[in-house]
Amino acid sequence: MPELKLEVNLTIPSLKTFEPQQTVKAFWDIFKNYHFEPLKEFEGVNIAQHKKAVEEKVKEQGMASMTKRGGTQYMKNDKIEKLHFGWLIIRDAMLISTCMGWPKDDYDFPVLAITWDESEKHVHIIADFIPLVDVIMHEWYLEKYLEPFEPIYKQYTDLLDAPPGHLGWFRALSGPYVIGGRPKADSERATMKRALDCLVTYIKYWLDEIVSKAEPVTNPQYKEQVKARKQKIRDIYRRRDPGGAVSTAILGKELAWRGIKLTF
Repeated sequence: MPELKLEVNLTIPSLKTFEPQQTVKAFWDIFKNYHFEPLKEFEGVNIAQHKKAVEEKVKEQGMASMTKRGGTQYMKNDKIEKLHFGWLIIRDAMLISTCMGWPKDDYDFPVLAITWDESEKHVHIIADFIPLVDVIMHEWYLEKYLEPFEPIYKQYTDLLDAPPGHLGWFRALSGPYVIGGRPKADSERATMKRALDCLVTYIKYWLDEIVSKAEPVTNPQYKEQVKARKQKIRDIYRRRDPGGAVSTAILGKELAWRGIKLTF
């Protein structure tokens, strides 16, 4: 199998008015202990070629520094069809970090969704396990994958403070253990450290207790239902995620769409 080479800079620089959390290093410190191989292509998009095209485009736009103040790693393994994590600095005032993991079509375990938008005064976080079935109609799914997380979830409910930006489409596809919050920064940024600990906990639990225990789906009808729901979740994210409009404005419609496909 191809050896995974780290392609993202793990050191996030100081910003104009604050020291951001080292999110990607915290993520990588987890991932490096598991077996992954590089993801080179997804849904017809060659990742290396896409990164090169983005770099050339932002240089044309006079924003070459963007490619030096961020990066994304794409990985996969025998159960995970795509896992990516990365970071980007916006206007020397905000750190955006994301991490998202999707199961292969032979599996039904929940999607991992992690978002981190940190500024001087607050951080907007999302940590979620998005179910690939209706957990009311398939109660066993809730019991198998999600309910054991309940005691851990309760440790972080103080971070729950969903901002107005969490619209209906987002709430509709979220799981029962989603943490969506906008904690304010204190002078020591201890709240930020606690928020990052929450995201790290979700990632590690997803790998250790959800992915590791997942078995291949054997029922053909159920498998098709899971695949259809996974594709629908992707479609909703790709059409409605607010980052899409920003990417289109910078990169143009075609290049932005390729990036959105790699993200979700």
